[in-house]
Amino acid sequence: MCLSIIGSFVGNMRTATFISFLFVGMLVLPFVSTSVEAADSEDVVVYSDASEVELYLLGSDSNKVLTPFLAELGEESQSVKIQNSIQSQETVGKWTLPQTWEGTVPASEWTFSISYVVSGAAAAQINATATITIGSKSYSAQTDPGGSILAQGSGNLEFKIDVEAGGVLTTSSSLELEMTAQTLLFSLPEGADAKLEFFWGSTDDDSSIEGTLPLLDIMMPEPEIEGSDVYLAVKLDSPWGLSTLALAESISLSVDGQPVTGDPIETASGDTVRVTWTWDKASGGIETIKVEVELQFQPGMPPLKGSTTFEIETFDGSGGTGTYYPPDEPLRTNGDGSSLDIDIQMDLTNDANGLRLQKVTTLTVGNEMAFWMRWGLDHIGDDDQSLSTTLRAFSAGSVTDEDRISRNIEPTEVGEFERQMANLGPMYLSSGLGINAEDLLGVFPDFDSIQVDLDLNGENGVVNHPVTLRISTTETVEDDKRTELINDFLIVQPAPLWSDFSISLTAKTNAFTSLSFSELKLSENLDLSVSRMPWGDTIHLEGDGLQQEEEFRLETVPTKALVFAPLVIAVLSAAGLLLAFAITMRITRQRKRSFVYFELVFVPIIGLIYIFGYNSIVVGGTIIGSALVWWITAFSSPRLAPQHSRQSAASYPMIPCPACQVMNPVTSMERPHRFACTGCERVIKLVA
Repeated sequence: MCLSIIGSFVGNMRTATFISFLFVGMLVLPFVSTSVEAADSEDVVVYSDASEVELYLLGSDSNKVLTPFLAELGEESQSVKIQNSIQSQETVGKWTLPQTWEGTVPASEWTFSISYVVSGAAAAQINATATITIGSKSYSAQTDPGGSILAQGSGNLEFKIDVEAGGVLTTSSSLELEMTAQTLLFSLPEGADAKLEFFWGSTDDDSSIEGTLPLLDIMMPEPEIEGSDVYLAVKLDSPWGLSTLALAESISLSVDGQPVTGDPIETASGDTVRVTWTWDKASGGIETIKVEVELQFQPGMPPLKGSTTFEIETFDGSGGTGTYYPPDEPLRTNGDGSSLDIDIQMDLTNDANGLRLQKVTTLTVGNEMAFWMRWGLDHIGDDDQSLSTTLRAFSAGSVTDEDRISRNIEPTEVGEFERQMANLGPMYLSSGLGINAEDLLGVFPDFDSIQVDLDLNGENGVVNHPVTLRISTTETVEDDKRTELINDFLIVQPAPLWSDFSISLTAKTNAFTSLSFSELKLSENLDLSVSRMPWGDTIHLEGDGLQQEEEFRLETVPTKALVFAPLVIAVLSAAGLLLAFAITMRITRQRKRSFVYFELVFVPIIGLIYIFGYNSIVVGGTIIGSALVWWITAFSSPRLAPQHSRQSAASYPMIPCPACQVMNPVTSMERPHRFACTGCERVIKLVA
C-alpha cells in the first residue's frame, strides 16, 4: 500500500515537472520565435518595377552589345557601310543585351535611333527593318515611306516598335536588337563613291534603343544601431553588379524627408551592391522612421524610388564611430572616384658611383579609396578568401588576432604594411590604387634603396579620412641619356577610381649636375617651368584638376658634364661677357661709346636666359651673338678728334663734319679752304 502511494506520488511529481517545463516553454517560445524571425528576416524590397531605359549600341564585328551606361561609350565610333544599291536583304547589325533581370515586360513603344551619313549621292532610299527579341517573343518595325529617304549628309534613322505586354525575362534570358536592309537605292550617285554608313558606340554617335523593361531590385535590410548612430543600408541587385552603382548617375537616401549627408560605405557580395549611410539625427529611444532611396540610373530618365518604414531604438547620445564598419571588403569607388594629390621631390647628385637620383613621392588619398586602404590595413593577414588578391597578398607578420579587425589601425599593422610594400608596392599600386608604379616611381628592381612610410593624418580609426603614402627611392641613372622623369601613370578604368588628381613635381640638381633639354610632351593642361642658379637647376611641373585620361610625359637629360653644370655655365658666361666687353672697350678707345653703352642691355637679357634654364648651347650662342654686335657697333662708331687738336681748337672757330658730325677747327682764313675731318678723314671744303 505504501509502495503504491509512493509510486503514485512520484508519478504525479513527474507529471507536474513536465507540465511546468511545458508552461515555461510556452512562455519563452514567443521570444525565441521573435529572435529567430529577426535574424532570418528578409530584406524589404522597395523597388522591382519595370523602368524606362536607354540601351546604347556598342562593339563591332561579332561582339556587338547593348549597355545602359553612357560612360561606356568611347571616343571613336563603330560603323558599317553599304556602298552599292541592294535588292536583297542584308544585315546591318545585331546587338545583344546578354544579361537581363527577372520580370515582366509591359506594353510600350520602343524607339530605335541610329546615326547615318550619306555621301557620294544626292540621297539614299532605304527599306529597312528593326526587330527586337525579348525572351521568346519578337517585335518588328519598318521604315515608313516618308522616313525612308535619307538626304545627303548626316542624320538619325528612327524606328517605332510596339512591344506587347506579357514578355517574361529571366536572368538567363537575353534581349536582342537586329537591323536589316531589304532594298537600298542611291539618287544621283557620283560614280562608285555613293555610300550609306551607319555609326554607333561613341559620344558623338550615341545610337540607342529606348524602352521599358525590368532593370534591378532595390532592397533595404534592417537598420543597425551603434549608440545613437543608425546605419541605414540599400542593396542594389542587378545583372550588372558593381557597374550598377559605379556607372549610375547618383544615389541618395532620406529619412523622414530629410537627406542623409556624408559619404556612404559601399560593399559588394556577388552581383549585389550594398550602400550604407550613417544617420545621426535619431531623437533617442524607440521611434519609427520612413526611409526613402532615390537612384538616378540614367541621365534624363525618371529616377527609381522606393521607401519603407522601420522601428528603431537608440540607446544614448554618445554615438558610435560615425562610420559603418562593413564585414565585407568595401568598394574602391562609387563611380565618382576619390581625390588624389601627388607631390614629388627629386634631387640629382653625383658621387663615385655616378649620377644618383633621390626621389620622395607623396600620395594623399581621400574618400572611398582612403577608407578601402584603412579597412585593408585592419585586415592584414586575414585569410578570408573573399578578400581581393591585393589585400590577401599581405601576410600577417607581427600582426596578432587582437590587432586585426579591431576597427582601429594598430602600429604593428602600419609597420607590416610599410615593410611588405618594398616588395608588394608595384602590385598594390597597380591592382589596388590603379596606378602604374613604373610610370610614377620607376622600375622597382633598379632602386638602390626604397622606404615606404604611411601617415594616417591623426586618425587611427577605420573611417573615411585621408591617408598619406610616402615612397622614398634612390637609383643610379645613366649620364647624358634622355630619361623619362614621369609618365601618365593612372590606369584608365570604366568606373574611375579617381575623380581627378593634382600633381606637383620639383626636381633639383647641385652646382655640378644638370637636368638639360627638359621637355613636357602630349599635354597642354600641365605647366612646366625650368630655372637655374649657380648652385643648381630646378624643374617644376604643376597640374590641377586632371582627369584619368590625361596623357603627359616629362623628359630630360641628366648629366654631370661640366659644360652643362650650372656653376660652370655661370662662370664661363661671366668670363665671356667680361672678355667680349673688354675687347669692345679696346676697339672704342678712340671712338664714341654711346652706342656700345646702350647695347649693354644684352647683359640682363643673357642673365634671364641663364636663369630660365636654357641649355649651355643657347647661353653660349647668345653671348657670342652679343659680342659680335658689340664689336660691329664698336667698329662703326665715329672716331674722336685727337687730343692736340682738341686743345688747339679753343682759339679757332669750330664746324661739324657733314658726314660724321665731328667738330673740326677752321685754322685758316683762306677761302675756299680744304682740310681733312679729324673724325672720318673726309675732305671738307669751306667756301665762305
